[in-house]
Amino acid sequence: MDPYSEAHLFTAALRILHHRKQAPPSLDEISELLEISTEAGLAICRTLEKKEIVSVSEDPFSIRVSLEDHLAIENLPRQQDSQDSLANDLETFKAKKKDMDRQVEAIQADLKKKKRDMQSDFEARLKKELEKSQNR
Repeated sequence: MDPYSEAHLFTAALRILHHRKQAPPSLDEISELLEISTEAGLAICRTLEKKEIVSVSEDPFSIRVSLEDHLAIENLPRQQDSQDSLANDLETFKAKKKDMDRQVEAIQADLKKKKRDMQSDFEARLKKELEKSQNR
């Protein structure tokens, strides 16, 4: 999701929860409403806090979020930056994992082949030794 849409979604959840409770909602409540992890919510919140869109007040038990300057959302980029994209990072990781899995499979196949060759070599030696002992 692009930063612009993400910010609108986060602030909408913040506004709904603020309206329901008549108090600044906690980050956990916002994350729960958006059905995202608390860590993802915190990342979004920190980004919006740096841009002074929301303000954060922390106490030992929770992080409360309140809206500061909702108009600053309009300054956010509407397209996702390909370099900062978590989705792109995930795709890159998956591709690397597939390559690693292929390498592991190739190594395992090579080891199986070596094991078969070693067994057949051992059997051939054993047969020769048996033939020698029978001929004596």
